[in-house]
Amino acid sequence: MASTSFNIFDTLKTKSVMEVFALIPRVIRFMWQSAPLLLAATGVLRVVEAITPAVTFWFMKVIVDRVVESLGSEVDWFYVLLPILIVTAVRLGNSLLSQLNNIWSHILTERVYSSAHASLLDKAASLDVAFFEAPQFYDRLAQARRNVWRIQNVVEGVPRFLQQFLSLAAIFGLLSILHPLAIVLLIVTTLPRIYYEGFTARKRFDMETEMIRNYRSSDYYGDLPTQREKIKEIRIFGLKQFIIERFRKYRDIVVRTIIRLNIRFLKLDLTINNLPTIGIALVWAYAVYRTAKGGLTVGDLTMIVGAAQSAVSTLQGLISSGGYLFESTLFVTRFFELLDLDPKSIEGSLQPPRARKLIKVPSPIRRGIRLRNVTFKYPGTDTDILKGVSFSIPAGTKLAIVGENGAGKTTLIKLLVRFYDPISGSIELDGTDFRDYELQDIRRNISAVFQDFVRYQISASDNIGVGNVEQLNHRDVIEDASKKAGSHEFVSKLPKEYDTILGKTFDEGVDLSGGEWQNLAIARAFMSESQILFLDEPTAALDAFGEAALYDRFARLSENKTVVFISHRFSTVRMADTIVVVEDGRIIEQGSHEELLDIDGKYRLMFNTQAERYA
Repeated sequence: MASTSFNIFDTLKTKSVMEVFALIPRVIRFMWQSAPLLLAATGVLRVVEAITPAVTFWFMKVIVDRVVESLGSEVDWFYVLLPILIVTAVRLGNSLLSQLNNIWSHILTERVYSSAHASLLDKAASLDVAFFEAPQFYDRLAQARRNVWRIQNVVEGVPRFLQQFLSLAAIFGLLSILHPLAIVLLIVTTLPRIYYEGFTARKRFDMETEMIRNYRSSDYYGDLPTQREKIKEIRIFGLKQFIIERFRKYRDIVVRTIIRLNIRFLKLDLTINNLPTIGIALVWAYAVYRTAKGGLTVGDLTMIVGAAQSAVSTLQGLISSGGYLFESTLFVTRFFELLDLDPKSIEGSLQPPRARKLIKVPSPIRRGIRLRNVTFKYPGTDTDILKGVSFSIPAGTKLAIVGENGAGKTTLIKLLVRFYDPISGSIELDGTDFRDYELQDIRRNISAVFQDFVRYQISASDNIGVGNVEQLNHRDVIEDASKKAGSHEFVSKLPKEYDTILGKTFDEGVDLSGGEWQNLAIARAFMSESQILFLDEPTAALDAFGEAALYDRFARLSENKTVVFISHRFSTVRMADTIVVVEDGRIIEQGSHEELLDIDGKYRLMFNTQAERYA
């Protein structure tokens, strides 16, 4: 087991400006892989849009100068009106391109969203179960998901930044007619905004990182009244006001933090925004002076007045685009940090293979499973849940695990399906350590039904078929598994039989009883061609008759499988070849039902206690 504890702050350290901008090429590559043609098209349109302002200002100068030249003489209207037609055509074309860009950008957004979330799903599904025991991991996951949309902002920000840079260069070229120092003056009075953009971007990023637990908490309370399985208890215990108050509590913390932050931004923004106004006024004054002295034409003055204002706006836009690009990339680091997350960076992660070449699970399994002095504790805790556990499960036999709640029964199942590795000791399959087998091959040879099984809001057929996705479209295989689990009878009575959508999340969905849902979960297990079957109280929602019938089917249909199950009903447990009794993380008794009754120990006490309840 990895010795390093997972700590979100170990890897979420503040990034330097260069580290942030160095991520931009990776973001662009990600976007290119998602939608290359759309990305290229939007980039080209940005370049075209970049030169439009300068072209417009130049032709406005031409228009004014031609009008002035025509004063007092016969007007050549084609000569005068041609620039107007050109400017009109440019603006109409720019408007059309802008509409196209909006459409293409929207499609690109959806493509990137799909690709990014698929990447997050793929990463989350590949991480060890230990990550899902750590609240810090959920903080990281939540922040990554909250900021997926910023990926496109980064990619759109790059051409926007270049577009504004080109526009600014063109406008500065026009201003050079007045004097190069006019350009310097406008730049100097606008440059302080760089500090403002970088400062605000960093502070917003730090605020969200600090507030992410409050965002998650408010989302949790906000979702409670919208979940069907929670609404009954909320009604019975009158929890509406409690939930609303908790939701407001966490939201108020976030809102107050945002208000304080924006007041701070406003003070800084008012100071910095006044400087460019002074620069523009000085340029205008000098341009008027030059025109009055005959150094500039009226057209030049008109162009410079508009260009000076546009230059400042464009320069401010350029700096804002740079700041926005920096901020978006800063937030996107969370997405890529999650994708780059080292699976071994958390305590409790599966240990690396001991052998260079992993082997496959033998078929058939000949000797079975053996636990040798297994000790285990959950990540982030100091209490050993299992303490020196040793027992064997011969191939093709049935073993029951019994004990009081909290004794360690479910933990044993988690180790046997290799969600975790022992801290010490070993688990062997046919004499070979679990770690020497291909993990996916172990999982292919294992099927399980857990007490907290999933109620998929999909069709009845798919609910069963996900037990073996390769057979998902084979209805005969699905129906056969359903018959084995005892669910075929009630599924056949549904409105669309196996094509009926289950649950109340989607239109026309049909809900099932707890026992019926459990039968479907058990049918999933029968879909598998695995050699080992684990049952963690799979019949908790069934009545005594339903449980007895189901275990009779298990006994008949799993003759060649190794079966390990947990049950609190001793009428069921007695069907096992071997029973192990767990107490406080240790195996205190093991043997057949008859052997354990003869011992007069814990098992006999539990059995007699339950029998008296039915006497």
